[in-house]
Amino acid sequence: MASKKGKSAVDRGKKGTKRAVTKKDAKPSIFARLKKWFVNIIMELKRVMWPDKKKLKQSTLTVLLIIALSTIMILVFDSLIGFILRTTGFYSSKPATTPEITEPPAISDTLNPGESVRNIGV
Repeated sequence: MASKKGKSAVDRGKKGTKRAVTKKDAKPSIFARLKKWFVNIIMELKRVMWPDKKKLKQSTLTVLLIIALSTIMILVFDSLIGFILRTTGFYSSKPATTPEITEPPAISDTLNPGESVRNIGV
């Protein structure tokens, strides 16, 4: 024997009639959502622990110092590696060896006595 209490909430809601959409279920308008978004941002910014001027200057100088040191280190390593590669010949602007190109024998326009056009090699 099945009782009505044993039915799940989904079964009880399906009686063949559609539920009316209440104001609570409706999606708020775009302006209401935007207002809520800005209010949330302002509330979050109020919770932020902003640094004082001394701490801000100290942090800024620390970041700039780290950037300067990193730039100098990269410059030194790049110059050192470039120098090593240039001195070993691995990276140079001119080729290491140039093959000698031999010119083919010149073909003369005149025929020697006894030669025909077929024997010249043209």
